[in-house]
Amino acid sequence: MLRAIEYILILLWIFIPATELIAQQETLYTAKKIYVGDTAMTAVESMVCDNNKIVFTGPADLARALHPKAKSVDFKNQFIYPGFIDAHCHFLAWCKGLKEADLVGTKSEKEVIKRLQKFAKTTKRSWIVGRGWDQNDWKKKNYPTLASLDKAFPKTPVLLKRIDGHAVWINTAAINALKLDVNQKISGGELIFKNGTFTGILIDNAVDMVSGSVPPLPEDEQNAAVTLGAEKCYAAGLTTLDEAGLATEEINYLDKLQQGGKLNLRIYAMLSAAPASFAWVAEKGLTNNGMMHVGAVKFYLDGALGSRGALLKKDYCDRLGHKGLLLNNLREFENYSYFLAQRSWQVCVHAIGDSANALALQIFGKFQNQNKGLRWRIEHAQILDPKDFKLFGQYGVVPSVQPTHATSDAPWVPSRICENRLQGAYNYAELCKQAGLVALGTDFPVEDISPIKTFYSAVTRKDTEEKIKTPFQPEGALTRKQALLGMTLWAAYANHEENDKGSLEVNKYADFVVLDTDLMIAPEKALKKAKVKNTVIGGKMVYQP
Repeated sequence: MLRAIEYILILLWIFIPATELIAQQETLYTAKKIYVGDTAMTAVESMVCDNNKIVFTGPADLARALHPKAKSVDFKNQFIYPGFIDAHCHFLAWCKGLKEADLVGTKSEKEVIKRLQKFAKTTKRSWIVGRGWDQNDWKKKNYPTLASLDKAFPKTPVLLKRIDGHAVWINTAAINALKLDVNQKISGGELIFKNGTFTGILIDNAVDMVSGSVPPLPEDEQNAAVTLGAEKCYAAGLTTLDEAGLATEEINYLDKLQQGGKLNLRIYAMLSAAPASFAWVAEKGLTNNGMMHVGAVKFYLDGALGSRGALLKKDYCDRLGHKGLLLNNLREFENYSYFLAQRSWQVCVHAIGDSANALALQIFGKFQNQNKGLRWRIEHAQILDPKDFKLFGQYGVVPSVQPTHATSDAPWVPSRICENRLQGAYNYAELCKQAGLVALGTDFPVEDISPIKTFYSAVTRKDTEEKIKTPFQPEGALTRKQALLGMTLWAAYANHEENDKGSLEVNKYADFVVLDTDLMIAPEKALKKAKVKNTVIGGKMVYQP
């Protein structure tokens, strides 16, 4: 009998401190307004989080009564939103780029060379690698050539990725190092010649032929780059990233960082379409540990509009006789889609031109009965034939779009596809109407990582830098509610994650961002000045200025 009483006392001694410890882990957050982020756009006074989950939202008095031991954190004149989800980006590639020459915003070929010469003094790599040049920002808008690179770097191999990653510019030293046959024909790719001479420019599938041969970053530099990149994402209010195309070893690398507590960002990973990826699908199936969710395969049907690789139904207006590039064999794409449908995986397909989008929708339509539950996605969906919009709703296809693409491309798009074909270009309002939702991202490093810029471009059809004086195709704008949902709940839905994140509801992850601005009612000028004050992932404060 005595031993039984002692046993009960021991249990009570263990249990009571444990309950006190749990209570001490609760945090009660208050703010000027907390946007729950549900489809009703509910706003509440307070939210209580226990460890990494939300346990209460509602009136502050009731929160204090139900959770009297919760630690109080008051974000006084600020606003809480669900953590921002970037529905399409290239995080790991962007991080690596932080250790490369930054060519974004260069206004001429000459300026590129100046930046490279300055960068060359800081790097120990055997190759000079950079990203971000865009001939559309240059006065003559022509592709650069070998001459300037060869003059500045006659012996050092140079490889420079265009802003969209769908074209590269190399020098003669790189050609020699790669033993590249510049006269070969590449299916779904192109080597650009001028007056019979190779210019050093490679497009789409030709890019893959050279970029994989560049010596990689040393592991310590890559780790440092990922740490820096993650900090920048926290500061931007990002809590989940959709990695749009990773190799299996890259997923394992990021997963290891997450499990080791060195990376707090949640990742929805799309495997790149490759033999190793399909073996992963067959052997491992869908996986989700709360931090790393692997449930999709990313395909490319065409290239980018800026490098004239997007596949159009009609000729480019500034390059007659050219309709772009088809990057994938359609029969193989359809077979892989069947393979993935049988295993309940998502198919995410890059399609920018109206022809590529039509082909993707046509193939998705063959899996219509399954597809509505699978939430297959078209990434970008930039240029559409107006008659094809309705197929998004008919087939249950999720449009995953990037609002800042519209405002970045606005100055030169009419010259690419002509004014009379703009009706179906970057029309996010119509996509949202037909599909019932849109998932919003940035495609960084193609665009800035900022969700604030995404929101601003989505609702105003202007850029925060004020390069565009009048709204671009204003009929394609989203409402503020749609834009916020596109970066939160709808993005989570696009990932099959709406039960865990995307809104600040009970039993969901405590992922949220604090801003100094009410995005729903602030004047337009105030939107682009909105600042992230805090970012919390799983109840952990990962950013605080």
